[in-house]
Amino acid sequence: MRRKGAHLDDHYALIRFIHGRVLLARQAYSDALAELEAALSLNPSLPAVYCGLGDTLAYQGRYSEAIPYFERAINLSPYDPQRWAYYSYGALAQLFALKFSKAHEWAQRATRIPNCHYWPFAHRVAALGHMQRAKELRLAVAELLQRRPGFSQRFARERLFYVKRPTQLDVYVEGLRQAGIPA
Repeated sequence: MRRKGAHLDDHYALIRFIHGRVLLARQAYSDALAELEAALSLNPSLPAVYCGLGDTLAYQGRYSEAIPYFERAINLSPYDPQRWAYYSYGALAQLFALKFSKAHEWAQRATRIPNCHYWPFAHRVAALGHMQRAKELRLAVAELLQRRPGFSQRFARERLFYVKRPTQLDVYVEGLRQAGIPA
């Protein structure tokens, strides 16, 4: 895809961003990072690129580097209807970094944005599961299952296939397990 897009215009940040995300999904993490950095150099005002960079860095375990990218994406576009994704990916990075309270905060912010996806609700449940906050957990699990009926630990493992480190996925799924999400 990028090869054809780059042939047409190698200086188009959005194509470089999309290609970086495809590379990430293909688990080519270093190549994804390089492509996203190229997109950023072409257009430092594109919030999604910052989110993509943060996400890629988080999968590589570079959490302290990742979080400022999510913050930059949010600050660049504070009313963006897709900012729930910036918070959601930030929550995931905080979960991987074992900062469960921060993960909960980020996920909670994402869930307050209209039309957000079900993933921030799942991230919130995983964080609360680790924190063992039973009262909040009941409501959070109910909201998640309302938005994504049948959500399970297995579903999360299958959908988060691109996560680089097995320990990251294990931390996530363990939070779900502690929250009472079915295997």
